[in-house]
Amino acid sequence: MVDSLPPKKHLFYTNGLMLIIGALLVMTSWNISDRPWHDLGFAWPVKDIYISYLILIACFFYLGDIVYGLSDKKKYAKKIREISFIIPLNIAEFKHYIFLALAAGLCEEIIFRGFLITYLKHVFSGIQYSDFWAVIIPAISFSISHIYQGWAAVLKIIILSITLGFIFLYSGSLLYVILIHILIDLISGWISVIESRRQT
Repeated sequence: MVDSLPPKKHLFYTNGLMLIIGALLVMTSWNISDRPWHDLGFAWPVKDIYISYLILIACFFYLGDIVYGLSDKKKYAKKIREISFIIPLNIAEFKHYIFLALAAGLCEEIIFRGFLITYLKHVFSGIQYSDFWAVIIPAISFSISHIYQGWAAVLKIIILSITLGFIFLYSGSLLYVILIHILIDLISGWISVIESRRQT
């Protein structure tokens, strides 16, 4: 079945373009509603020590997961084989994957963090722990959309998504979360290329 799939670059560009269309729809509806762009996260981040702590937590969690995953070579090789149809396995594929990483980092943060958290904060205003629910619900929906990577990955993505949600909430900006998301996708793609070369 995998052999019958079109080249991965088609998948990377198609998914990237779908994410761009989704983000453009969100931004269009936001603009039509005449809402302030800074509420969507188009603003410079507020400087706060807690935001720095949250960024460090996200980075350490991600890097810790990478180190732990690479510590069991056989298990990691199996994981790469299972999702080989959607990850870059060589430099040529990685070059096309960069487009998807940039599109996902930008557009998924606009949709899941900027729009959904802001919208749910409004919906839950007046309810106890409204900020908590506004962060948790998008984190769960974003994580479930990655079910093709397995339940363990979904759990890890929930933790990262919650952390990114609070970074967005406290900074009032999409800048940090977009940069972190892009870096995570690019590093993960690059590691899959390196590990794939080692296995051949």
